[in-house]
Amino acid sequence: MSASENWETHKRVLCEVQEKQKVLHDLATSHDGDEPCTGARLQCAKAKFANLKLEYIELLIKKKLMNYLENVPQEEWSSAGVTSEDFKETRRDLKKTKAEMQTTEEEIQEMIAKANTAQEEFESKLKLLQSKLESIEQKRNKLSQLQTERSSGLSHDQLLQQRSALQKAESMLSSYQTAVAQHKQEISKLAEAKEAMQALLEDARPNLEKMKMERAAEMSREQCMATWCTNTLQKLSHLSGIKEHSLHGNNLTLELTSPTDTPVNGLLTLKFKDGEPPASQWRLNDAEINIESLDIADLINEAVRMNDVVFLVTQVKSRLYSHAPLRHEIETLRNRYALDWLSDEGVITVILGDKGQVVCSLSVDAGYPGMGSIKLTSVEGLHEQIALESFQPEIESPTITDWLDYLHNKVNSG
Repeated sequence: MSASENWETHKRVLCEVQEKQKVLHDLATSHDGDEPCTGARLQCAKAKFANLKLEYIELLIKKKLMNYLENVPQEEWSSAGVTSEDFKETRRDLKKTKAEMQTTEEEIQEMIAKANTAQEEFESKLKLLQSKLESIEQKRNKLSQLQTERSSGLSHDQLLQQRSALQKAESMLSSYQTAVAQHKQEISKLAEAKEAMQALLEDARPNLEKMKMERAAEMSREQCMATWCTNTLQKLSHLSGIKEHSLHGNNLTLELTSPTDTPVNGLLTLKFKDGEPPASQWRLNDAEINIESLDIADLINEAVRMNDVVFLVTQVKSRLYSHAPLRHEIETLRNRYALDWLSDEGVITVILGDKGQVVCSLSVDAGYPGMGSIKLTSVEGLHEQIALESFQPEIESPTITDWLDYLHNKVNSG
């Protein structure tokens, strides 16, 4: 093959490379025009058709529901319980659908990201190919220059070297053309996948927005319900006079509140233990209250025997209510007299006189102040012995306060 034939062959190969490069560039920039492409119009038409189809299904459901309500008697309608169960089932289906839509959206986003990455890789390879094509063009120019300069003096070895270099260039060009064709196919597939994923994303977006709005509304309703429950629980605790104070290990402490006219509060601590097999349930083991003057030992024994916490709390609260006036009266009298209250024996001991030489003891019945009475049991430290029967306040059904005021005046006047 002569030098002119080599030149023509080399020129033809370079022209084909330039044409392939132009076609690849046109393919890469074919979506940048001002006119909308057919794929975009088809996508819009599909979206519009999907919306019309949803509206038609909604109208059809409403029509069938109205026909059902018109033809079926009212007594055959579904009950509130069935409707509630259907509503709960619908809510579960909605949550499941929401999770599936969220998963689909994440998969679509991941596929779009992969498509973008593949497109970026292709563009990088395309730039590398263009760079190599430019390098080949430079070598062609250099070869042409050398052929022009040495056309009359080329040796056989030099011609062989040039022919070998040209063959290598043609081989590289062939491999690049194959790579370009493969990349074109990959770009076409990625473009189709990208359009399909974008269509799916657009179809799913309204449902996702709707579910987000429904979820926000549901959270708002749950927040309102939680607030209402908290307020209601506080009101019920106030009305019942029982509320939780603390919980430590197996011990539960309840705060018991007496009526407001005689404010006496008590902390009832319930102590539990593990039950025995086979039931292995928690059992009431013991209890205590922080009011020393209130005796509840009999109630604790009975409640532990029956393992009845409700019985214990109810009876202790009732006894606290009845004991509250007595405790309030004793605490008030402690500020005026030196007295001691023995709750187990129901005895009040008070020290009277200018020098505290007189000690009086009063017996208080268990039903005081509602049903019980006060009885003077002993008077010690007087200068002369006086019969106990002579000590009696003039007031009918005297209280502890009446008795202590009476004895105080009696001792000081004597």
